[in-house]
Amino acid sequence: MVGVPKDIYWAPLRQSLVLVGAGGLVFVAIGLTLAVWFSERLARAVSDASVAATALGRGEPPSPRPTRVREINELGRALLDTHDLLRRHDANREAERRAALDARAEAEHANLSKSRFLAAASHDLRQPLQSLMLFANVLRSHVSSSQAVNSLMHLERGLDALKDLLDSLLDVSRLDAGVVNPTLEDFDVSTMLGPILTAYEGVARSKSLILEASPCSATVRSDRTLLARMVRNLLENAVRYTEAGTIRVTCRVENEHVRIAIGDTGIGIPADHLARVWEEFHQVANQERDRNQGFGLGLAIVRRLSALLDHPVDVQSTLGQGSVFTISVPLGIAVSGQAQEPVSVAPLQEVQDRFAVVVDDDAMVLLGLTTLLKGWGYHVLTATSADQALERLEESGRPPDIILSDYRLPQNTGVETILKIRERFQTRIPSILLTGETGSEAEQNAARHDLHLVHKPVTPRQLAAIIQKLAAPD
Repeated sequence: MVGVPKDIYWAPLRQSLVLVGAGGLVFVAIGLTLAVWFSERLARAVSDASVAATALGRGEPPSPRPTRVREINELGRALLDTHDLLRRHDANREAERRAALDARAEAEHANLSKSRFLAAASHDLRQPLQSLMLFANVLRSHVSSSQAVNSLMHLERGLDALKDLLDSLLDVSRLDAGVVNPTLEDFDVSTMLGPILTAYEGVARSKSLILEASPCSATVRSDRTLLARMVRNLLENAVRYTEAGTIRVTCRVENEHVRIAIGDTGIGIPADHLARVWEEFHQVANQERDRNQGFGLGLAIVRRLSALLDHPVDVQSTLGQGSVFTISVPLGIAVSGQAQEPVSVAPLQEVQDRFAVVVDDDAMVLLGLTTLLKGWGYHVLTATSADQALERLEESGRPPDIILSDYRLPQNTGVETILKIRERFQTRIPSILLTGETGSEAEQNAARHDLHLVHKPVTPRQLAAIIQKLAAPD
């Protein structure tokens, strides 16, 4: 037996193992190389998709690059579709925004046009109404038969109703024009509520209604006159739309506010009318437009005053059972020495040897004022312009005891006319400035020179009260 050396026996096996190991290493190296190459391409594709998604987030159009990876390509197409969808959505939203702005501008323009119309209409109607009211009062002393007195009474009631309408239109137009500036003060709310309740007691009694009011001595911070107007309007509605039962006025302190509530047992408000009752001329259950039920402007004025004073007003109502309107007024700081309640003024008594100057370019108003003042015992000098008034005063040589002038005159304003007459006699003559205008110009000029401004039409009783106040010694 011939022996084989071990080296010869194991040599082929070692060579095979070396070849297999080397080949494995080569395949591993190739696999790693391919893996790195594919991972780099995949990373670039994912990075491109990330950049595209980031651009989409900024609102920019994404730009995904095409790859050989189907899922990445689908992601890129999804980003492009999303961008198109967002672009259409933004375009629709912008169109809606522009449409809303256009609608708002159109509504504001329509509201401004309405306010201008109301202001112009009320001004043009005030002049003839003023003369009618003056002459109706003058007629009283010339009417004796019961039939004529009754007819005159109905005439005056009709004129009063027309005056109320024009006054409400004036309030609406002035509030819309922004010329009403509230004067805030701290005051006991009972000093404001007391005179209002007293004024409506008789009206409620005439309808067999019970008017109740709970004691309220809280101090509020508000504009006394404007808040009183809100309460009067709400109480007026409560009396008007209640045929039987009780009207209650209460107030309570709640969350640093005083809540003044006016409740009634009237007809109530249907749910679908609750939002509309604040609109001008809208009235519940008055399709026939019965003027005895008002004009539908009271709550419109309340809404505007609520916004002006920042006194929220809410309403709760049950059809057939009644309504409760509540005003929320901020609490004030209690102060001593509250203002006294206003005292009613008696009609002007006849005077002796008093001299009045009346300046107005409307012949009928001029004649009406002249006749009224003469009936009260005044000597009256009339003029249609400042120059004419000064010329006739030179002839008279007597300084007037009071001046009544329209605001809008030929060549001059009533303010300038009054100032010229005062300068002529070197004395501060009591003066009344009459106007049918609704803008702020007359108010500002009157306030600047401390003149008493009166909006036409003014009733003879109101005019008498103003003259009596101006004639009273300081």
